[in-house]
Amino acid sequence: MLELVLTVCSVLQGAACRDLDTIPLGNASMITCVFASQVEGAKWIADHPNFYIQRATCQPADRVAKN
Repeated sequence: MLELVLTVCSVLQGAACRDLDTIPLGNASMITCVFASQVEGAKWIADHPNFYIQRATCQPADRVAKN
């Protein structure tokens, strides 16, 4: 099971970056996760124009740190 983690940064606040909540992808392959990062990232940015995506990470669900 993979999860997608997007790290976003504020355009207005300089280096203020944070990880978003993980997006579960089920039994997707790594290539599917890469495509999902583009789709999910575009959706998120459309609703948050003052941010940019610094990094998109595809990781096994058990390796993602939970807060």
